[in-house]
Amino acid sequence: MEEEHYLLFQPLIPTAITTTTTTVATAVTTTTAAATGSHIKFVSSNARIFVRLLFIIFIGTLSIWANHEASKGFTITIINEAAESPSGKRFSLFYLCNGKATRILLSTSTFVEKLLYPNNAHPKKRVNHVTLRLSSRNLTHPALVESRKNHEYVIHLSPSVMEETNFNQAMLTALRRGVARLWLWDGHDSAPPGLINGMVEYITSLAGSRPVLDSGRAKESAVARFLNYCERQKPGFIGRLNRGMEREWHDQTVDLQTCYY
Repeated sequence: MEEEHYLLFQPLIPTAITTTTTTVATAVTTTTAAATGSHIKFVSSNARIFVRLLFIIFIGTLSIWANHEASKGFTITIINEAAESPSGKRFSLFYLCNGKATRILLSTSTFVEKLLYPNNAHPKKRVNHVTLRLSSRNLTHPALVESRKNHEYVIHLSPSVMEETNFNQAMLTALRRGVARLWLWDGHDSAPPGLINGMVEYITSLAGSRPVLDSGRAKESAVARFLNYCERQKPGFIGRLNRGMEREWHDQTVDLQTCYY
């Protein structure tokens, strides 16, 4: 606009003041250049702010999307590989046909999720599908959890569980342990197994199943008691410890989570 005004007035300016005109023109040009520079700086500053806002919005949207995906729940498949055995027939009668196994898995999952992920401030571990498989042979543990691709997990259940005198309690405890394990981070398999097993024991006991205080689980029970002490001292400790194991495990993880309040 300033250049247009200058051209309109130029025919009325005498030649004697050409130098002045030149000076004025220079001044106008300088002023215009300065204004343009300020405008560029202003636009550049605004651009940086806009980029930062976009980045913050992107991170927030990503977090909301992750929690939304995790909140959808998971599908369940139940497989009875021991269908012809006494254990398999009992499993079908008491847990498969009436949907009891599915209800235990879902109710336990809800409890564990609330314990480990009490709010949306941190994304949940993603679980898309859970397969409960009653094995055709006895396993080393009542329940073993296998991680597969696409956030799918398999809980391998030992048929020996159905041979217990109180098989209802044995089944409940085994399924609770399996669900607790699949929701726990483990530092990509780098976290100490004793700590993971102790956390499983602690969560299982909170869910209503008493820890089995035999010689085979003495270490896990000791860890569970320590975790219970930490949780009483600083509520939310278990959730923070689990989040600390989302990525690679470090020996300082427990110390950091203990000191953090």
